Amino acid sequence: MRYLKLLAIALLVFSTSAISATLKDYLPQDVTYDPSIPTPQSVLGYEVGEWHVWHDQLVRYMEVLAEKSDRFQLEYAGRTHEDRPLLLITITTPENHQNIATLRDAHLAVADPTRDGNPETAPLVLYMGYSIHGDESSGSNAALLYAYYLAAAQGEKIEAVLRDSIILLDPSLNPDGLARFAQWANQHRSQNLVADPQHREHVQGTPRGRVNHYWFDLNRDWLLLQHPESRARIANFQKWKPNVLTDFHEMGTDSTFFFQPGIPTRRNPNTPEENVTLTAKLAEGHAAALDEEGHLYFTEEAFDDFYVGKGSTYPDVQGAIGILFEQASSRGHAQESINGVVEFPFTIQNQFTTSLTTMYGAHANKAAFLDYQQRFFDSALEQAGDANFRGYLFGDETDPARVEGLLKLLAQHDVKVYPLTSEVEENDVTFKPGSSYYVPLQQPQYRLIRAMFSTRQSFRDNTFYDVSGWTLPLAFNLNFARTNSRVRHSDTAWQTPSAAQSESAITADAYAYGFDWHNYFAPRALQELLEADVHVRQADLDFTAKVSNGTHAFAAGAVVITRAYQEKPWAEVQQIVQQVTARNGLTVHSISSGLTPSGMDLGSRNLRPVEPVSVMMLVGDGASMYENGEAWYYLDRHVGIPLSMIDTDRFNDIDLSRYTHILMVDGSYHNLTDTSVSRLNEWVHKGGVVIGQQGGAKWLSEKEILAAKFVEEKAFDEKFDSTTLSYNDRDSYYGKRRVAGAIFGVDLDLSHPMTFGFPRQQLPVFKDSLNAMTVPKSPFITVARYLEEPLLSGYAAKENREVIADKAAIVAHRLGDGRVVAFADDVNFRAFFWGTAKLLSNAIFMAPAIDAFASDDKDAAAEEAEEAAH
Repeated sequence: MRYLKLLAIALLVFSTSAISATLKDYLPQDVTYDPSIPTPQSVLGYEVGEWHVWHDQLVRYMEVLAEKSDRFQLEYAGRTHEDRPLLLITITTPENHQNIATLRDAHLAVADPTRDGNPETAPLVLYMGYSIHGDESSGSNAALLYAYYLAAAQGEKIEAVLRDSIILLDPSLNPDGLARFAQWANQHRSQNLVADPQHREHVQGTPRGRVNHYWFDLNRDWLLLQHPESRARIANFQKWKPNVLTDFHEMGTDSTFFFQPGIPTRRNPNTPEENVTLTAKLAEGHAAALDEEGHLYFTEEAFDDFYVGKGSTYPDVQGAIGILFEQASSRGHAQESINGVVEFPFTIQNQFTTSLTTMYGAHANKAAFLDYQQRFFDSALEQAGDANFRGYLFGDETDPARVEGLLKLLAQHDVKVYPLTSEVEENDVTFKPGSSYYVPLQQPQYRLIRAMFSTRQSFRDNTFYDVSGWTLPLAFNLNFARTNSRVRHSDTAWQTPSAAQSESAITADAYAYGFDWHNYFAPRALQELLEADVHVRQADLDFTAKVSNGTHAFAAGAVVITRAYQEKPWAEVQQIVQQVTARNGLTVHSISSGLTPSGMDLGSRNLRPVEPVSVMMLVGDGASMYENGEAWYYLDRHVGIPLSMIDTDRFNDIDLSRYTHILMVDGSYHNLTDTSVSRLNEWVHKGGVVIGQQGGAKWLSEKEILAAKFVEEKAFDEKFDSTTLSYNDRDSYYGKRRVAGAIFGVDLDLSHPMTFGFPRQQLPVFKDSLNAMTVPKSPFITVARYLEEPLLSGYAAKENREVIADKAAIVAHRLGDGRVVAFADDVNFRAFFWGTAKLLSNAIFMAPAIDAFASDDKDAAAEEAEEAAH
């Protein structure tokens, strides 16, 4: 063994003095090293693996190498939510750097079927990415060693690689998470390392270092691009179109080391078989190096390559080879395992070793990788020509914001989308110019497009490591269809506009101003007006008003700003309205009279004043970190509501009266006591609005705050017969029993306040559980039901679908003077389900319009009281 001989001692004890590896322990000795290149220790002040590197230290070391090495060019690709820099270091010979634009163009020509690229002369491009999960930090710490090696190693072996290759080094794919975990692990490090798995160092609090600032798993965002880290990464991926991308992770401490290929039957159907062959070719090099070290490893029996939004799968549908590495984690500096004590330097070594084997293995097979890339894109056009349809249509006349959200996403993935110039009808839907777009299959990103728009429901293997359905137009709740028509469209592909555009028609002498609720960013505009102390009213009924250019039909939910009751000068209010609506891309109408041609007049009680909201969300022990993060992100970034996050163990001690709404996402809420239930119940009866989602809604049901019951597990159990199954059927049986992540359809009651602003009766929702509510006997409180055949995309067993069909998905009712809203599903899934996200805004702003009680007697009495008041 060439390194870490002292670690053998550590394997024999549960608590060990801190043992650090030296640079010589890590580095291979088949090359020499330039002594003028600073070592990590000379910049950090400690040896790699002695401490967990903080992100600012990692950045500084890369900056020093860029200053000292003519092989390095460093750029700042973006900033994280916490304003940390996202680095990309381009590494090649000094001569190549002087000709980098030409080399990049030669490489891109290989990936472009319309150009005559030469795979024999084009450079190999490697994208080396580390630690997208911040608490899987052996990757980013190994990146220190890999960067030093690339800068300092000398000899024909490394020089040949650098002459023929462009290496893109992304040393930290999740800077905010890495910084959070480094602080956690280092602040709990003892001089005598504590390997006890129950030691605080190994048991992080919420949020864990795995996630980014908003508690998202960035390794699920490669396709969805909801975060700056992902957008910067994909911009560089599409700029260079690499041949290989590495994705270094960690797994459970009792494991060994994994590298792909993964489970053969769990490959995305758009990934060619040759991709697996080339992955296996690289695996031979990993295995040889780990065999030499005597380290244990495995392949093919874990992890899948199905969801194209993961780092190891996204490249596979774009002519590249994505490689997942999983190292058994020390999750700190040292931790016991069934294999002995796993120390941090040991985990770093495996990641560094396979960084080198990836680079050298890819270079040894350079011709094969570039030839594969060229044939991949050539065959993409051939397969597009052989498909039984020409492309996809999507659009929505009611909401340009959701349409633009999808357009921006597609553009970032180098997918060409064209505006329609004439109407097209498909599946009884008319797609109109101005609001509809065409995605032709005949383009290089054919396979990625098929993966994005797929509504596939049957698969070779029904066990999924991640989701099975993510159809993007459904997630944005857009009309979409395949088409085999010769679509008339613009010759120019859609491009991202520089700023939101508004068609505001404000006139100075207006009686009032109004905008519709259908726009995705209408809730944000409403919140901004409230924060500006503008008096705002919201419509609970449809009405048509006289406006500056004729009449306009406002649907229920519309926001109206009247001259009456304003505390600010009308001219100042006008300016605020103009700025807010323009900033949010809304069309604002100047209303000339309070007397309307049809529907309620503007003095109606059904045009109610909107009061400022104060929203609290329970987080921490017993609540889902991911769903907490999704709700936080939506309310903060898309609506602009300041969200108070309160840990569940503090619930009994806080002043509830300062909040108008309480949100409970998925979770068990096991540490809420009877006192908690009483306090919440009393708060709702006094006028509070509690919103439950998945497990949060189920908890409200169990505590009899929500007047709806969830379908019991036995209803699903009874559907599955396991009497004839063998032991070998175990995985497939449990895979069939669960809904790993699919898209279901629900029917909305479009007259209910919870659905104001939604364009169609059918709404796609994301489903990753068996949660469903039995339809309450009380009328008027069921907002949405699952379709009789609910599955729209992805996998869900027929047995599960039969139980869920026609069950309640959304329930909302009054309770005393307050309201209870329940979602059976995650309405903000991974922040890209824009189509359902506004349900949360409706639960906040439309709650006062929810008048129905769960009890018929109470509901009738309330209706009589309302009539009397009118």
